[in-house]
Amino acid sequence: MPPRWIGYAFLFFTISMYAAIGIASRTSDVSEYYVAGRRVPAFFNGMATGADWMSAASFMGLAGTLYLSGFQGLAYVIGWTGGFVLVALLLAPYLRRFGQYTIPDFLGARYGGNAIRLVAVGAAILASFVYVVAQIYGVGVITSRFVSLQFEIGVFVGLAGILVCSFLGGMRAVTWTQVAQYVILIVAYVTPVAILSYKVTGNPVPQAVYGRVIQEINQLENRLFDDPVELEVRQLYRERADLYAQKIMQLPHSLTHEREQLSTDINQLKSSDAQMKDIVVLERKRRDLPLDADQARVRWENAMFLAVDRSKPPIHHTEAFPATRRSRSHFGSISWRLFSA
Repeated sequence: MPPRWIGYAFLFFTISMYAAIGIASRTSDVSEYYVAGRRVPAFFNGMATGADWMSAASFMGLAGTLYLSGFQGLAYVIGWTGGFVLVALLLAPYLRRFGQYTIPDFLGARYGGNAIRLVAVGAAILASFVYVVAQIYGVGVITSRFVSLQFEIGVFVGLAGILVCSFLGGMRAVTWTQVAQYVILIVAYVTPVAILSYKVTGNPVPQAVYGRVIQEINQLENRLFDDPVELEVRQLYRERADLYAQKIMQLPHSLTHEREQLSTDINQLKSSDAQMKDIVVLERKRRDLPLDADQARVRWENAMFLAVDRSKPPIHHTEAFPATRRSRSHFGSISWRLFSA
């Protein structure tokens, strides 16, 4: 079977499963529709909550955040997870005791009037809109890449099963759908990790060899940080920081000198019949110079601080508190400026 048809079959199976759960859970009871009749066992409710956490936003947003920010990105993961805990402990019990179905209803009854109800509705719509946009975009990307459909068509195809499910069965169908989704996602998470762990370490349980892998990462980082090319690059950044420090000390004469030097270079290129693209580059560089000494000081200090940070050894992957290292790096930048002055 061609890979594309396998993707079609898998997508059709998933949508059909969601639709089947929606049809099997269809109900006309208001309590069943909004809160699943408050009869879902705690274990399965926890599975549904976990599936809600492991959504397209988690796969794409948090994965991208960790890739971009590294260790510091864990703050977003912990904050998001902590929000689920706070809602479960501080809000859900009161909503259950209240007996209604939405937060605006609860706030309207608790504080009286429609003003607080409208504020709650606006906040819920705003938060849901931002979240749903990310979810829908994730659905479109996954379906378009997985089965080679156009992005817009992938969005409609991916949402078709969800709409059938939610329209017919409400929260009851959504909850049981998320239970099934939890099982699928856990398998999707664990299987590739176990395969990679076995391929790299010979052990399919990555937690058992985590310490040894961390030690190997530290050894590779030490080898990389002491590489001659890396040391040369850091030396170049130190020289760049020195250059910016000298230019800052000589303001405003350094700004005037740089503008005059660029003008001289441009005139020389024009008189030597140089290529137009080289002249345009220098003219753009002259046009982008700071307008006055104060603006030059701010811009060059920022560039100097960045060069100083780049000249320092990188932060190890396993450093427990990289923010402390970053603070020391900031103070090092200030010291650099004082020393240069």
